[in-house]
Amino acid sequence: MSIPAEPDLFARERAVLDHALRAHADPSPAVIHHALGELISEYERVIRDMRRVISHSDRTELELNIANQRLRELTEALSYQNRHDGLTRLLNRNSLIHEAETLLRQQAIALILLDIDHFKQINDRYGHPTGDKVLTALAAAMQDTIGQAGHCGRLGGEEFGVVLATDRLDTAEHAAKQLSERIRQIRLTEEIGLRVTASLSVAVAESGVPFDILYQCTDDGLYRAKHSGRDRIETIADRLTP
Repeated sequence: MSIPAEPDLFARERAVLDHALRAHADPSPAVIHHALGELISEYERVIRDMRRVISHSDRTELELNIANQRLRELTEALSYQNRHDGLTRLLNRNSLIHEAETLLRQQAIALILLDIDHFKQINDRYGHPTGDKVLTALAAAMQDTIGQAGHCGRLGGEEFGVVLATDRLDTAEHAAKQLSERIRQIRLTEEIGLRVTASLSVAVAESGVPFDILYQCTDDGLYRAKHSGRDRIETIADRLTP
């Protein structure tokens, strides 16, 4: 008489983990978001059932602890991927907008938009790998300059944004000037002749202003900066009000 196989107490966890591991290697935000939701739900279920499950044996407790740790680590990794740009590690577009909208419900904010000057020419002349290095170097410059004073994100391509929790236009202008100067200092050792500059725009909005209005206003300023010689800052002097 054959002995029946012991039931796999962790079949469900393993299936979710396998899905999460596949999603971890997939750059698609939709895939990552779906897997993240599965992981969070499974993690909550594991916590609820822990006392009941670990009563089976010491081995079961050890396996549960391992599965629980893997769930937690993958949840954190996928959550990070879901919020950050894959190349620069700055906040992605959706996450930066979310931070701005959250702040705007409570207080005034400043928005800085910047666009790398002649980025297409950099890619065409030096190649896309060098273009990627410029993007990552600019992201590092943003983090060094802004630090914990605001949220930095990549909005797409060579366009980036900074959200500052301030109602002072002069504070935002000062940050933009520091950032512009820091970008001019970017050097790539393998491309001696390469110089990087950016066009920037700055605007301030009071609490209650929709973010898309603030963004459009600041983006119009960025357009003027780029078509007025580049490597300059356009300031929107009038504060946006609801």
